[in-house]
Amino acid sequence: MSPIGETLKAAREEKGLSLERVSEETNIARRYLTALETEDFGVFPGDPYAIGFLRNYADYLGLAADDLVASFRNMRIQEQPVPIQELIPARGPSRPLIAGIAAGAVILIVLVIVLIAGGRKPTGEITDKAQRGPVEYRVDGASFEHRLYVGDTLIVKSGTDSYRVLLATIDDAVSFETPSGKDRLMLGEEATLDLDHNGNPEVKVLISDFAKKDPSKGAVVKLVYINPNEALAAVAQAPAASTPSPASPAEAPAPAAQAPGPAISARSGILFESPKTSYPFVVSVTFRGPCVFRYEADKRDRDERYYHKGDTVTVNANNSVKVWTSNAQFVKLTVQASGGKTADVELGDAGEVVVKRIAWSQSDSGGYALGVSDVD
Repeated sequence: MSPIGETLKAAREEKGLSLERVSEETNIARRYLTALETEDFGVFPGDPYAIGFLRNYADYLGLAADDLVASFRNMRIQEQPVPIQELIPARGPSRPLIAGIAAGAVILIVLVIVLIAGGRKPTGEITDKAQRGPVEYRVDGASFEHRLYVGDTLIVKSGTDSYRVLLATIDDAVSFETPSGKDRLMLGEEATLDLDHNGNPEVKVLISDFAKKDPSKGAVVKLVYINPNEALAAVAQAPAASTPSPASPAEAPAPAAQAPGPAISARSGILFESPKTSYPFVVSVTFRGPCVFRYEADKRDRDERYYHKGDTVTVNANNSVKVWTSNAQFVKLTVQASGGKTADVELGDAGEVVVKRIAWSQSDSGGYALGVSDVD
């Protein structure tokens, strides 16, 4: 194996990354990642495809992509057979032919100098994307997908109001400035935007293509409107914890210290409700058997590992936790809230791959509800 495959594999293993995670975060199929690490370049439809995937994989791992691409091209050149015609000495060209070639070269050089000196460019052609200037796009209720560049703006309409979303920078990620703050998205990563700060996100943003550290190539941005109550849509049919009917003033019991409530069990539903505000919560994970488990807390803290029976994980979150498992029956979640309240969440059945989200969302009554729902 040449340094190409060894370098890629060593960098990936040094970062503790699995091929599945790399494939998910780079949108490169696992078979192509394996082909790059084993240098099985015959898998690719052609060298341009192999070079493109190699460059993206190297950028993702923080390697010198240009050096690896140069090594690939040198290797492919060495693999090409030398045509037999090149081994046969050719007869030298005649003097008239040499004179004609020289005259043609002189004419060509003069034409190039004239064009450069005159600065001629085709009418209406933009030779540099930087000259196009920022562009403003209006998004009004329908899905939007377009290649944007730094400085471009989306004017997103929600209800009777419009909100400004600016593509601020493109480096290792794509950064946006939104009414709810700044968001940085990697390739293939998705974020929800709460434009009016009411606790219900209005749109989802997805980055499907961009070149790291090359803003001139822009980024393909997809924006989709979502149901404002999407976080609780899957649990709308589930009843909340029962509450006794209001008692008359004479019957009202004296206030007592809040004791830890009994655990409730749910696969989807409202776990807790808060009349005024959301609050941090803790997810305790217990493994009943071996499986792959991944979590993402508040769209920042992420981890993925292979766990064994008896292992435990504790996840702290302010707003939301998304979990993924390869075998739902082997994972038990316990959500702990303020006041000693707990709720057990069963993810699914044996061998079932499940993705769920536990998140706060504003309820119809004006308060907040912590619910668990399925994620597609």
